[in-house]
Amino acid sequence: MSRSDHSTAQLSTFKFPTELRADELLLRGPQEADIDIVAPAFLDPAVGGEAGLPPVDAETLRVLLREQLPVMRERGLMAAYVIEDTRDGSVLGGTNFHHFDPMRDVVEIGYWLFVEARGRGVATRTVAAMVEYALAHGIYRVEAHVRPENRDSERVLERLGFEREGIKRRYLHHEGARVDATLFALVAADA
Repeated sequence: MSRSDHSTAQLSTFKFPTELRADELLLRGPQEADIDIVAPAFLDPAVGGEAGLPPVDAETLRVLLREQLPVMRERGLMAAYVIEDTRDGSVLGGTNFHHFDPMRDVVEIGYWLFVEARGRGVATRTVAAMVEYALAHGIYRVEAHVRPENRDSERVLERLGFEREGIKRRYLHHEGARVDATLFALVAADA
């Protein structure tokens, strides 16, 4: 994988990973068998609502899995993953790479956890594995957007060295409205 080269108009060759590991955590692509497990998170305001997941049902997720996610991955728009605990096979949450910019070597990450998986370092280790992969494969800047009231998510990013850069007005969807987002970023020079 290589970074972009502005002087020769070359784009980054970054590719989304098939899977990543962080200790007992496996970040892998979602499968049909995962749908009924993760679907409740998309409708739960404390989980999906906080993470900006679309409030869709299991059948809509099945259609997304079959028809939209492969196209989005192929185009470099988004790669979705579930976070699996390999000790017992349980799904703890989800994560994704998205908004890859091959001209600027930038990618954004998102993540969410079921309530019972929180407070165990799962989000921190997940994000750390994603950042490590991205920086090792040509990405120069990793971004994340967090609703300002979501202090738990902000702390995950701060622990990993992300810096708060400012507020994007009305950037995220939350509880049926557009809300502000704090932009966090980590650049390779800081890692």
